[in-house]
Amino acid sequence: MVMNSVGAKGKFVLNIPKAISQFENAMQKFPVKKILYRTIFRGKGLEFDSYRVFQPDDDSSLIDWKASLRSNQVLAKKYIEERDLNVYFLVDVSNSMLFGSGNKLKAEFATEFISSLSHLILGAGDKIGLVMFSDKVVKILRPSSNKNQFPNFTRALSDSSLYGGGFDIDKAVEYCLRTVKTPYTIFILISDFIKTKKSNLRNMKLMGNRFETLAVVIRDRLDDNLPKTNYQFSIQDPYSNRQMILDPVIASDRYKQNVIAQKKMVAQMFKDSNIDSIELVSDENFAVPLSVFLRGRSKGGRI
Repeated sequence: MVMNSVGAKGKFVLNIPKAISQFENAMQKFPVKKILYRTIFRGKGLEFDSYRVFQPDDDSSLIDWKASLRSNQVLAKKYIEERDLNVYFLVDVSNSMLFGSGNKLKAEFATEFISSLSHLILGAGDKIGLVMFSDKVVKILRPSSNKNQFPNFTRALSDSSLYGGGFDIDKAVEYCLRTVKTPYTIFILISDFIKTKKSNLRNMKLMGNRFETLAVVIRDRLDDNLPKTNYQFSIQDPYSNRQMILDPVIASDRYKQNVIAQKKMVAQMFKDSNIDSIELVSDENFAVPLSVFLRGRSKGGRI
């Protein structure tokens, strides 16, 4: 058995309209503008206006307990939108995102996911921006809400010639910290985070403390477990191109232990950096787990 990363610069197989439709169907009963932007983005860019009676689907962090005690009813703070939000997608396009053991490469899955969420954000009246990175910053789209932004977004994400190369999230984060100044900015990090190192913690903390930041971890099933087979097979490192022969009977337990340790390190890094995260698997539909994640955030807690 031979198992390799998919590194050929062929055309991606995508169905963006279907992904958008499925995501919007999953979010139908979710009051997006009312809750999504008050919970994910923690009310940044919002100015206090007055009080209103608390509703069951409101974010509990909006409750003003002192005012509620005075009025003998539960009151929530009401805000006036001060300005539009800028939502940046910081997207890993390195070699490991070109791997897929199922029907989709992680890069294809990420493109459909980002397209769906960015379409929702544009529909809510905010701006979307894009930074694609490998071991360098590959592509930049400044935040905008004009009619050309979404086509430009999907065109860049669908361009397989922009993918490949090493992984250096520090360069991407440092670029963003250096060039993005407005506090009304949100970053959504998309990667498999396989090559993340402890040394990345410093910049992660800087980003997580300066901006509202979410991390979306996209994994293939074989990122976490070796295939179940009695046959030896060849694997290739997507960054160094080094190959080795593995016997899964011997190597699977140690492989799993290494994966668990690495994922634990990344999770702790997010926690230390004040970054919420969700993990998605590339052979499953993202609409339901993402809507569940957002509903969890709407209750006022961090996931």
